[in-house]
Amino acid sequence: MNVSEGFSSPEEQVRKWKGLNEWLSKAFAKEAISDSAWPQIEAKAKGLGRESRIFYGFGNDGQGNSDSLLTGHIFLTYLLKKFPYEKSRFVDFYPPAPDAKRFEFYQSKIKLREGAAPRPRGFYVKELLPKDLEGGIGAAHKGRSPAEIRKLSPWCFGPEGFQFLALEEPYVALLRERRVPFFVLADYAISPFGEGDHYSTIFFGSDRDRLDIGVTNARDNISKFSTSHFA
Repeated sequence: MNVSEGFSSPEEQVRKWKGLNEWLSKAFAKEAISDSAWPQIEAKAKGLGRESRIFYGFGNDGQGNSDSLLTGHIFLTYLLKKFPYEKSRFVDFYPPAPDAKRFEFYQSKIKLREGAAPRPRGFYVKELLPKDLEGGIGAAHKGRSPAEIRKLSPWCFGPEGFQFLALEEPYVALLRERRVPFFVLADYAISPFGEGDHYSTIFFGSDRDRLDIGVTNARDNISKFSTSHFA
């Protein structure tokens, strides 16, 4: 099975981004992509191949990079409105503090893992590995844990995973039909119980014909979970 046959070309990705921007302008008006951003990415898209994926970094982390929590939150919101889903209660970018006296609950339970590349603001392009392009995300590194894959590159999937599914909606169907494995957003680190360990990470898959958004320990080498990085 060559899943790349259903992927959008770079020009099609730009058109889809414009459609997503219409949703953004209503759901997250302050984060809508400005008109001035389109000419440059439209010109760049003409020289890209199908393995090239167009992403966008939203917000500002205070150091000139995008805010990967905000970016993830925006497109997790989109996916949860678009598809039937089962979601772990730990995949929450902005959880409310259950007790104002417990300071640790104000600290983020989700962050970029140590060693992950800062995400740029605005449009940026990354390329899928050839085997991932053909066989689905994670096909290039079957049988390896997220912790192992993290050592290979500072660019694993993070906020890009949410955006990938938003642009490539047929891939959600592949997940729900279990024609491709669960795939892991290994650049996110999660501390499920607020103790600061951040040893877990996010995965996408299928549960009872729904989009399954869950949490797994980054050290787990579970055969059904697939982890990868960008070329």
